[in-house]
Amino acid sequence: MNAVFKFGPFSLNPVSRKLMRDGRELPIGSRAFDMLVALVNKQGEILSRRELMACAWSGLSVEDSNIRVQMAHLRRKLGCGVNGDRYIASIAGRGYSFVMPVKTQQDVSSAHSHSISDEAVFDDPVQREIKVPIASRSDKFLGRASNLEELERAVQERRLITVVGPGGVGKTTLVTALARSLQNFDEIRFVDLSVVTDDTLVAAAVASSVNSSVRSSDPLRDAVTWLSKRRSLLIVDNCEHVINGVADAVSFILKHSYSTHVLATSIEALRVTGEAVYLLRPLGTPPNTGRMTANHALAWPSVELFMSRAVDGGHKGALADEEAAIVAAICRRLDGNPLAIELVASRVGMYGLDGVLELLDNQLSLRWRGDRDATPRHQTVQSLLDWSYVLLSKNTQTVLNRLSVFASEFTIDAATDVVAGSGISDADVSMAISELVDKSMVSSGGDETTGALKLREIVRTYAAFRLTREPGRHETQRRHALFYLRRMRAREGGSGKNTSLQDFDIGNVRTALEWAFSEGGDAEIGVETCCLLLETFQDLMQFDECRRWCQRALELLPPKHQNTELHLKLLESLTIATLFGHGGDTGVANLFDVGLPLSRRLKNHRIESHLLAGLGLYHLKQGDFRSGLNVAEAYANKVDHHSSSNDNFVAGWMLGTMYHMLGEQLEAAATYDYSLARATGFSPSRLGYFEQAHLALAKIAQARVTWLRGSPETALQMAESAIEEARSQPAALCLSLLMGITVFLDSGELDRADILTDELAELTATNGNLSGYRDAGMAVRGQLLVLRGEAEQSIDLLRGKLRSVSSIGFQSLIFGTLRALAEGLAVAGEHTEAVSAIDTALGLCERAGGTYLLPELLRTKAMILLSSPHSNFNVVHRLLNDGTAIARRTSALGWELRLHLARIKADRSMGLNTTEEGFSKLAEIVRSFQDGSETADLRTANSLLRQRLDTALAS
Repeated sequence: MNAVFKFGPFSLNPVSRKLMRDGRELPIGSRAFDMLVALVNKQGEILSRRELMACAWSGLSVEDSNIRVQMAHLRRKLGCGVNGDRYIASIAGRGYSFVMPVKTQQDVSSAHSHSISDEAVFDDPVQREIKVPIASRSDKFLGRASNLEELERAVQERRLITVVGPGGVGKTTLVTALARSLQNFDEIRFVDLSVVTDDTLVAAAVASSVNSSVRSSDPLRDAVTWLSKRRSLLIVDNCEHVINGVADAVSFILKHSYSTHVLATSIEALRVTGEAVYLLRPLGTPPNTGRMTANHALAWPSVELFMSRAVDGGHKGALADEEAAIVAAICRRLDGNPLAIELVASRVGMYGLDGVLELLDNQLSLRWRGDRDATPRHQTVQSLLDWSYVLLSKNTQTVLNRLSVFASEFTIDAATDVVAGSGISDADVSMAISELVDKSMVSSGGDETTGALKLREIVRTYAAFRLTREPGRHETQRRHALFYLRRMRAREGGSGKNTSLQDFDIGNVRTALEWAFSEGGDAEIGVETCCLLLETFQDLMQFDECRRWCQRALELLPPKHQNTELHLKLLESLTIATLFGHGGDTGVANLFDVGLPLSRRLKNHRIESHLLAGLGLYHLKQGDFRSGLNVAEAYANKVDHHSSSNDNFVAGWMLGTMYHMLGEQLEAAATYDYSLARATGFSPSRLGYFEQAHLALAKIAQARVTWLRGSPETALQMAESAIEEARSQPAALCLSLLMGITVFLDSGELDRADILTDELAELTATNGNLSGYRDAGMAVRGQLLVLRGEAEQSIDLLRGKLRSVSSIGFQSLIFGTLRALAEGLAVAGEHTEAVSAIDTALGLCERAGGTYLLPELLRTKAMILLSSPHSNFNVVHRLLNDGTAIARRTSALGWELRLHLARIKADRSMGLNTTEEGFSKLAEIVRSFQDGSETADLRTANSLLRQRLDTALAS
């Protein structure tokens, strides 16, 4: 019996490791599950990050950010904050606590089960007469326990089993181990056909293995007579090169000896009556998921085998965490093929792991020798593949070589289009692929729904070197590049059938680009392909990679395409990739300087509008809001002459955001009300990259405007809505979270801000295109820590992230980061540095032409000076007066309230009581708010007004 925990609609069973919601299993991942079990077990208690780390990453040292990412994931899965439900609370400076009531009950339904270990299969059987090869290694047969169990059952039930798999996958080793573990056969005989060179010699080889003393004119019939005396198992190994002779011999044996079972191994099926095919897959390999620990990697049999053979070959030391991803990558490159893994691992002692990985693309790796006592075809990967290659027809060999141009999976349509030609027909391609599938050299892709195929990696490397010796290789590579370019064109135009591209096609497009920009390639194909990269693979290709390809395309742009539409599209793609990439905005201003005049000269109004939107975004990131407003006005003026409803919407979004950033909240609100209201139901997918960014910014900035103008509750709802709408687009979600979390911070909704900050951390950690914004998210967390009273921790975090946040632009984030740092320093008593930080923010604000945050910056400086040992009250009041004047002029009621509360605090610190005029003004400001009485500043203001009323009544 074991405990099951019930809370809300959930049921948590730690033993069966299941989380159920309303009776349906809810998968959350192993780390999050371990953390949830720990929290529920200690319901109501606080668990520190270190305690949670010990539960979910036992024995490992990981960064604190891993806890935050997993916690954000867990909260989202549980629905924290939805309908007011709270499950996990963040406790400032201490950790997390499970706050939902928990009921415990006993589960009697789970039965304890025992699993058979790998070693258990190899217990010594009762000695019988078996003639099989002696195992070449004494260590355990890694990763094949389940195969042995399945095959043992199958060989009892069926009279003919053929183990089919690619060369080197371990077929011989598997059937040999099986023969030594079987208990239900009186006689087991093993036939090795690797040295038999002709179909006509198969019968004699079988008879000789069954009874070497037989000498007759019909040896196979005599062998059947011998086998029929007892319940027998005949193992016929290495059938593929004499498969017709094997098929005849096996059919004869099964027909005339009902007590005999046959177990064959081959790279293809025998195709005889009664045959059951057992497909032997390669060893499992770890998925490509980024960071990986040694323990995680070694849980995969391919990695365990690799390290075992590496140690045999002279490698010193156990697998380290930092090496785990390298070994996993090697095993994936080798398709989990045990023989290839053994041969490559044996060279780790000489070349090291990095060296081995680099050499996998080199034909040298195919020639690395293994054990000298192995059969000749198993001594190198190349000899193994030569064995399979010579069994192919001439046409199939040609098709195989040409298929090596595909870097990853491919469809039959793609193969036919690329491979056919120069003596190979479409029918030849189909027949050849069928033969390659039969011989285990081509396998199905990762997603069976796509119908994709792929060459096994070591086969592809082998075939690629064979292709280099063919005179028509460049023509095959050209057809390959043109095939994917045609698909990308059709996708952009939205026309044509059978033009869909899959995620796996990105590898083939990269290969096409490498050829196009190489010696003997075609730069024109490469340039056009680059223009379509972002449109085709926007969710897969990182902006930095796209930027590198586009830069290379510009360098190699043929003269006839200079100053053409193709040149303009390339500039547009490069501008997008540069502005959104990790390398900062270096060089992007020059791209606008070249692209905008060219778009006007070519009268391409779409790209001109898109680049203008991008230029506005560039100035916004740089903190040059005046220039951004000028661009927005130019955009609006342009759409008056070449208008579309889309362009009018975008103009309103750009203008509204620039007004907001400059502190002109009335103008921003009016512009947003007009442009966003008319864009209701508008699909962002109809917009370009820069317009999508402006839409996300406008929706979240409208929430900030609403907060500033005195409707904090409505602003919180708008922020939640804007964030929810952005979830389908990672870049828009990142922008919405970065700017929207401040609405929750300013409203005192710290728990919700904490959850959203965790979500931002997870988003930037898991999306390669957004990883550059990870430090910006950490800076937002620093602002949260200041408000939670964790000054020391916030100072360390904000100081460390300030420079990296500056490198990605978005100066409005810099204002908030510097303001929070200054406030934290003041709390810690570092007043000189605090003043320096806030003055830096004010200086940046002046250069930006103003900012919506200016009144808050002035208030912060006043409070820093007030808390310093030698405060100047005249300067404090002047700063508060200046801030109040700006807040009133810009209709920033939220800042005005905060400034008035600061004035009351300053007066009291000087021993002055608040005047009736001061209370009256406070009451007037509070009455001006439309909603949000439970937000932090309004709660403080109402508390002061109640105190004043109580005092008046008491007197």
